[in-house]
Amino acid sequence: MKLMKKIQGAVHTCLLPLCVASFVFGATAHAQDVRERVIKFSHVQPKNSHMDAGAQKFADLVAQKSNKKITVRVYPGGSLGGDIQTLSALQGGTIEMTTMPPGLMIGLSKEYAVFDLPFLFNSFQEADEFLDGPMGKSMLDKTPAGVIGLAYWDHGFRNLTNNRRPVTRAEDFQGLKIRVAQSPMIINTINGLGANATPMSFTELYAALESRAVDGQENPTSVIEANKFFEVQKYLTLSRHQYNPLIVLSSRKMWDQLTPDERKILTDAAIEARAYQRTVSRDMDSKALASLKAAGMQVSEISEAERKNMIEKLKPVSEKLAKDIGEPLVKQVRAEMDRIRAASK
Repeated sequence: MKLMKKIQGAVHTCLLPLCVASFVFGATAHAQDVRERVIKFSHVQPKNSHMDAGAQKFADLVAQKSNKKITVRVYPGGSLGGDIQTLSALQGGTIEMTTMPPGLMIGLSKEYAVFDLPFLFNSFQEADEFLDGPMGKSMLDKTPAGVIGLAYWDHGFRNLTNNRRPVTRAEDFQGLKIRVAQSPMIINTINGLGANATPMSFTELYAALESRAVDGQENPTSVIEANKFFEVQKYLTLSRHQYNPLIVLSSRKMWDQLTPDERKILTDAAIEARAYQRTVSRDMDSKALASLKAAGMQVSEISEAERKNMIEKLKPVSEKLAKDIGEPLVKQVRAEMDRIRAASK
């Protein structure tokens, strides 16, 4: 018995260094799966906007999760180009990451137009439940060639501003020249309400409003306030005609070069930053409305009856868009929204 204990002790003494070495080697090998790299994260909103807050939070989380091996450099304000140029650069791999409304990817994948259906969501809660649920996940998996979707952040409900008159009815849209994003869905929606939609890069918008090249534009109130459109716009209508999520995108060229550990770090950071970004965005949205009123903008509400009238007026647009997108997908989306609303009652 004593001899056996001596042998076991000797074996244990002999094996302990091997175990320690094996553990250290394993940890080192794992650490080697996260390489030193710099990621350029470009977006079009100004510094300290809700979009920038999300990007900065994401950068902090990536640094933390990668033990500072991965550095995310944020380029706000369209300094590396507008949305369309950024999307092209993302596909080409010269920019590694961005965030933008899915509607801007319609030219690459028509299914992304489903997010821009007019009056699809009634509240932030509905939007979050849809986006974070199975339908939202399935849409992330359908990102166009050259890009990878990681998570949904918040851009907000879009509202109308203009310089000509208060807008409280569908008829008030008639003849207004409204700048819109370069998205077929919003172009058709604004035209369907009787205005003249004018596609234009966001980086050109302030100058166009100032020079009266366009009468107005439509964006979430936080964007209107952050970009100081109140300096060149008089009337704000809380039309809430469309909800925009933001989709956090990675260049596939970069993604294909990442290790599984690096991919997990970026995905986890994008999802973890989501709650923070949404909170910041919606807090900014609420505060922005008070700020815009204080700055002298005349604010109009759309009544529930008029909202229904606008939805009715846009039926031909919605039906045409459903055919363009694919009616089976639109039916799936509508059914999911019916389920969400029924469950909340």
